[in-house]
Amino acid sequence: MRTLRLAAAAFLAAGCLLAPTAQAQDPSVTPELPMLGRWTGQFRSIQSTTGSRDAGGEPGRITGTVTMQPLRESGMDLYEVYISISSTTPNDELEWGVSMGRCGSKLIPVEHANQLPRFDTRSGGDGEIRHKLPMSLNAQSSYQVGLFRNGHAQQNMIACANLRYDERMR
Repeated sequence: MRTLRLAAAAFLAAGCLLAPTAQAQDPSVTPELPMLGRWTGQFRSIQSTTGSRDAGGEPGRITGTVTMQPLRESGMDLYEVYISISSTTPNDELEWGVSMGRCGSKLIPVEHANQLPRFDTRSGGDGEIRHKLPMSLNAQSSYQVGLFRNGHAQQNMIACANLRYDERMR
């Protein structure tokens, strides 16, 4: 009988100790983002494709940056993607996309191209876009952001940025 009372007391004590832990795992509490850092990259023109030439047939040049910052909005993990470019081709309509691998490798998109808005360069050749996108990226993998003219395909890529992961930027 004494053993039974000791076991019951131990069970109650364990329940009291576990209560704070169970409360910390409450599903109504927003968990920390699995994406702890941001991704950044610098665009470089791809000179080898015919799609990278401007309207006059000259090789076009594009420079710029891309930043992908993690955020949580309405219970969803998202990345806010910000692309800023300077181009020698004014009033250009461009597409963009995020793919696995490094620039020059086969495109393996991590998002659906038809979900991404196009953007235009202004009369001076500058342009930017900001878009929120649900993506799951692995800090141990490599990714690229491509800029495209006339379709979201490998042969239409005119600039590319290799992304670098920075876990310090939380």
